Amino acid sequence: MAIDRIGKGAGLPSTSEVSGVSGPSHAAKTDAVFKVERPLATSHATHVDGAAGLTSLERFQAGEVDVNGFVDLEVDKATSALKGLHSSELDEIRSLLRDQMRSDPGLQDLVRAATGAAPTPPED
Repeated sequence: MAIDRIGKGAGLPSTSEVSGVSGPSHAAKTDAVFKVERPLATSHATHVDGAAGLTSLERFQAGEVDVNGFVDLEVDKATSALKGLHSSELDEIRSLLRDQMRSDPGLQDLVRAATGAAPTPPED
């Protein structure tokens, strides 16, 4: 590419001006079909999401749990990696998460978008 093109808006160089660039080869064409598969349920997912390996949303949609049960399942899933904590600490974290999902407007909107209903505070 020559220097006299600078500032003249000559556009991009042709592929013949750039060394080592060639068009697509027919050998590179693939006929691969993409397939999306659901991952296999792990033993943890089975424990959290039920014996059938359903997600908390699928269990809600099937009528197995109400919206508060959905929140509980999501909290259990979120805290499942905290196995090293003392049970009282874990219970406190779960309680705080449940309260947050029931009271925070942004989280309420997420639950409402997923389930069509807002979580309600527990009756004491």
